[in-house]
Amino acid sequence: MIPMMKSVALRGRAKLATLLNDLMHRASQGSDRKEPDSRNVRTWRQFVLGVIAKGSTRLITVSQAVASWRKVTSVKSAAMALGYFLGKAQFPMRPFATRLVEAAVQTLGPGQLESCRGKVLLVIDATEYAKRSRGKGKRGRGMQHIGRVRKTQAKVKSKKRRAAGKKAADQTRKVVTTYGYVDIWAGVVVLGKQLLPLARQLFSSNHPKLKSQNRVEEAVLFQSLGVLGRLGLEAIAVGDRGLGRKELVIRLANKGQDLVFRIDPDILAKAPDTEEEVILAELLDAAPYLGEVKWNRGEGGQLRCQVRLVRATIRFSRSGRKADYQEATVNFLGLVPGEEGVESLVLVTTLPVQTLADAKEIARIYSQRWAIETGFETMHGWGQDRFMVRSFTAIDRLLWIVAIAHTLMLLALRDGKLAGFCEQAKRLLKRQAVLGRCLTVGKLAEAIRLDFDKHRRAWAHSWLC
Repeated sequence: MIPMMKSVALRGRAKLATLLNDLMHRASQGSDRKEPDSRNVRTWRQFVLGVIAKGSTRLITVSQAVASWRKVTSVKSAAMALGYFLGKAQFPMRPFATRLVEAAVQTLGPGQLESCRGKVLLVIDATEYAKRSRGKGKRGRGMQHIGRVRKTQAKVKSKKRRAAGKKAADQTRKVVTTYGYVDIWAGVVVLGKQLLPLARQLFSSNHPKLKSQNRVEEAVLFQSLGVLGRLGLEAIAVGDRGLGRKELVIRLANKGQDLVFRIDPDILAKAPDTEEEVILAELLDAAPYLGEVKWNRGEGGQLRCQVRLVRATIRFSRSGRKADYQEATVNFLGLVPGEEGVESLVLVTTLPVQTLADAKEIARIYSQRWAIETGFETMHGWGQDRFMVRSFTAIDRLLWIVAIAHTLMLLALRDGKLAGFCEQAKRLLKRQAVLGRCLTVGKLAEAIRLDFDKHRRAWAHSWLC
């Protein structure tokens, strides 16, 4: 018989707690704000570790990890205490978390941030959560301010047709909506296409005060730019189609803020030395090809494209009056795939683009947007989209805790003092045959979960002392 291999135990747990302590200490320096109540801070620390250790946002599941550290008689009592903390405790979650992520950027330093032309890359995107409670719930306690969102599992219908003697598949996606929330995130890209969250805000179309998702997206964008500005860092904003609105592009361009956004080519634009506005798609079709550029589509792989370049002026008028408008002159890039049936990628940027090398650089900048998609995938694995709390404020606070847990795991991967801790995490995962090509944020959290179940006392001693 083969002897059972001795399990690997993670060491250096206290260093992980020290990393969080250093982060909190740095965040408190230079701040004239009153420090939160120490009991609430202790509950917050327990919550962060509970989310990492259990990979869940369900209160009853997190309470299974922290109940033994609290003066409660049951796991259910601990869950009620965590629910009270999220919904009613006097705790400035957003300012507190913002100071922590600002300190996290300082801890990493500009050398570990993805940059281009001396500016860091700031990505922004939204993710959607379907509601988790039935109807209005028991005793009318349904989730608060639920709006309409797209279903994550949209129905796909395939129709076959013949064209030019060949068979082709025409897939059309039917957009199906359901009830839920939209969450807008913004963060800087760390080397290796990893995300460090800087700002986020929950949105619902049924919220009495939040009337426009566009305004919430702009608030998150400018808040994250403010964080970077306080640290003396300039940024290039990178976003998908949702950010590619003429009003926002013109506003950022006139402020001197660099951007790379994906945009729909059905807008009106005016070419240089002309007075008439035409559809952007027509301008791009008339422009000559610069050469070949690779479009990195994340999980979809790289796609060879021919790139076109147009410099044009766009206008926006909120009142509709002829003389009342704002305008900006920007660059548009059209990446036309060689494969049939693939939609072209159209990018708008304020960065100077004149040569094929410049176009390749813009395409590379846009490809860094996948860092936020990877971050969403990791946090979804921790239950980011499976929360069960009902209050809008409680959901917002809970998602900030998930953001800080993700930030802590990212810093642990990058901190040289925790190199031994990460190496032991790799060995532990290899014993379980669940380690891929490298240790990621999600895999490090998985190693902690495996170790936590066997060494709870050691984790409690190192984390809470």
